[in-house]
Amino acid sequence: MSERFPLAGLLRLRGVQERAAAERLSRASIAARQAEASERRTRAALAGAPDAAVDVRSLTAIAASRAAARAQLSELSLLSDARREAEEEARRAHADAKRRARGLEKLEAAHTERERRRELHAEQTALDEIATGRWAASDTPREGAA
Repeated sequence: MSERFPLAGLLRLRGVQERAAAERLSRASIAARQAEASERRTRAALAGAPDAAVDVRSLTAIAASRAAARAQLSELSLLSDARREAEEEARRAHADAKRRARGLEKLEAAHTERERRRELHAEQTALDEIATGRWAASDTPREGAA
């Protein structure tokens, strides 16, 4: 019977860690795309805003609106940058988790190959012994054959 891979538990743990890191990366990517889309929508809305002032009050309102929009746009830009950084950090964490899991998977594959070769060798040895035993039995003179 083949020997169980001694690091199987650790390999399962690494697999769980990799899947968790992939999920975090996915969530970070979605958040980054949403922040960028929000920033694009805000920029588009600001670009289409009317800016024709007919009196002092409308000019003051336009100036206040633009100042508020700039502040909102600045916040959205900061949010987008933070989300992109979080996405990049999640990408690095996922790559690291993936690398650790792959290393163990390679060890498991090598272990499986060694076990397969050991079993084949044991089987071949048994077949050789059977063949040798039959050959030796056919060479011995039988009683009453003389």
